[in-house]
This record gives sequence, structure tokens and C-alpha cells, in this order.
Amino acid sequence: MDDVLCHAARHFLMIVEREFGKRIEYERLTNFDVGESCGLRPDEREDLYRIVHRRDELLRMAPVSDAIAVLEGWKKRGFEIAIITGRPPETYETSIEWLSKHRVPFHSFTIVDKYSRFSTEQTAAISLRELAAQRFCWAVEDSLPMAHYLAEEMKVPVALIDCPWNQTDTEQVGVSRYRHWQAIAEAFTALTIRCGDKE
Repeated sequence: MDDVLCHAARHFLMIVEREFGKRIEYERLTNFDVGESCGLRPDEREDLYRIVHRRDELLRMAPVSDAIAVLEGWKKRGFEIAIITGRPPETYETSIEWLSKHRVPFHSFTIVDKYSRFSTEQTAAISLRELAAQRFCWAVEDSLPMAHYLAEEMKVPVALIDCPWNQTDTEQVGVSRYRHWQAIAEAFTALTIRCGDKE
């Protein structure tokens, strides 16, 4: 969801400037951990992640250009859209609210503990192992570790959205890099034609 459907990193930077007085260029976010990329102290990083996951902040995040239109096209073609996020479990309702606010088409919404950051017990979240039991035909990711997990462990072709924090990648089987959603849509169309999808 974050930086695939909504501009989370850019919103993080607005909060970093507002709350900590640091103006950081988007291109300097070379680490997946925004707080670390911005040179925040551990206590400041903790404050940043607490603030960014508040309902009002999450609902302010802008949608990524063309993402919703591409998902609408896939839905019309009969594909089921599963939205997976590594956000904390307490953001579940607000995330659904954001999807509804921006009329994002989807069939399921799942929170996954992608990075061992929270407990899934007695929450709506699932573990990576539980995610691996599910089947998908295509994935769109911004996180390099998750792209590798999906490609290697789940054998899912992955469209990796080009971002400053995922530039350390060497070629990975099953992971293809794209600069924007229109290129992803074109690649997916080519893939489904090769696989015999008759729409």
C-alpha cells in the first residue's frame, strides 16, 4: 500500500520537516527506514512512526499517479485485487477508510508482519508464513526484501517500483523494475497474453 498506492515516504518527509525541522530531499531516502535516512535519533524515529500512523496523517497521504486507474482496469478484466501492507494492525480501519475515500478497487485487504515489527496474536494481521500459503499471479512492491521474498519463496512475479531505497538491487530472478504504473500495466498485459489470458 505505502509507496505503491499512496505517497507514504513523501508524507513522512513533510512530517520530518514539520516536527523535527529537517528538510530532506526525497532522493536522499536511500534506506528503507525513513527515520534512519533522515538522520533522526532513536527517540525521534519512534515519534515519527507514531505520528505517521495516526488516522489524520494516514488519511492525508496522496494516491500514487495512475495506480487506481490500473487497478480498475485489472478488476474489469476479472482479476481479484489483494492489497497487502506491513502497516501496524491498529491502522486497519483507517487504511480501509483511505481506500474507500480514493475509490481504490480491491477484493481483500491484509496486514502482514513483513519485517518482524509487531505481534500478530489477537490482531487482524498475519505472519509472513501465513502469507506464503496464499497464491498470487502478480505482485507490485517497493520493498526490496519483500520483492525477493515474493519471488524466491512464493514464486510470484514481482513488479518493483523504482524508489531511492531499493537501488542496491542486483538482478533478481522474478523481479522486474518499473518507473511508473503505466509501465507495470503494460508488462502485466504482456504477461497475461503470454500465459493465455483471453480477458
